[in-house]
Amino acid sequence: MKLKRLFLAIMALIILTVVLRVIFLPKPPVQVLEAAREKISQAEKQKAGAYATRQLQQATAHYDSAMTGWTQQNRRFLLLRNFKTVEQHAQKAAQIAEQAANTASQAAKKALNAYLHRLASVENQLRQFDTQFKHLPLGKEEVKLLASSKLVQQELNNALAQDNLEALEKRLDKLEKDTRQLSERAKKLVAELEQEIPQWNRLVNQAIEESKRKGTALLVVEKYERKCTIYKAGKAVASYKVELGANWMGDKLKAGDKTTPEGHYKVVRKKKNGQTRYYKALLLDYPNEEDKKRFKQNKANGLIPANASIGNLIEIHGDGGKGIDWTDGCIALENKDMDKIFDAVVENTPVVIVGALTVPGKGK
Repeated sequence: MKLKRLFLAIMALIILTVVLRVIFLPKPPVQVLEAAREKISQAEKQKAGAYATRQLQQATAHYDSAMTGWTQQNRRFLLLRNFKTVEQHAQKAAQIAEQAANTASQAAKKALNAYLHRLASVENQLRQFDTQFKHLPLGKEEVKLLASSKLVQQELNNALAQDNLEALEKRLDKLEKDTRQLSERAKKLVAELEQEIPQWNRLVNQAIEESKRKGTALLVVEKYERKCTIYKAGKAVASYKVELGANWMGDKLKAGDKTTPEGHYKVVRKKKNGQTRYYKALLLDYPNEEDKKRFKQNKANGLIPANASIGNLIEIHGDGGKGIDWTDGCIALENKDMDKIFDAVVENTPVVIVGALTVPGKGK
């Protein structure tokens, strides 16, 4: 009887132990796992894959270990399951993922500031073409490159507004390369102009002194500045906008090169009343003896074809105001300005045409 009671007591104890074990059975850390998954998702949204790669990989590895451990524990006998390691991996995953999100956020801000600085630099270079370099005779390739660069610039500003750093990164490198190429080309052209400036200044100053000494009129055309200035007795009295040959840079080499010549000329004929197709015109003495000498030397040096001709009929004429360089080498003004210049000069009035008197963009 005593043995039976002892047996029943032992069985009751075993049953109680099992019941208590079931009641207090370790539960899988579902909430901790969900929190870890959410932290990793937030880190990914902060682009940790790009800016905190190693941390994100570590967080993901801990999460994967937690999930693997959970699967392994579920395969064990109910009373032998232990989710402590699973919970530790999940907690570690959440902790590292949060760090990755913070790291990525800071890195993204730093990258954005760098992109903003680079984009501002590019925009500044493009603005130079709208101010300092806009008059330069760029080739077809450069003109196309400038147009496409401005289009990409707008696309990048749109990407910036949408916080699309990936698009910024992909297009900004090419835009920087293109604008550098444009800037180098423009600076080379400006440098070519700059080398001639002292000589051009001497030529203009001599003409002004002669105008002052003789009390006569003088016209000075500055090609880069696109202006024609009237001098009377050595004093500038008015300046007007002009348009030039489509390929105005440098001195005229031959007929058909669409370049406005440079040098000291004079008005040989005043045309009006149907004598010219350009409203009114002042015919210049191009080619003069200096032009002919240079043309002959250029042919001898092989700089121009042997069958090339020197050209003629270079005029200052009306029908300008188109906003572009369009002539075959002449100098065009709006008709109202042509009237004033026409009335200010007589035949044999000196006309000095130079590339520039100051370094473009730097002033006097």
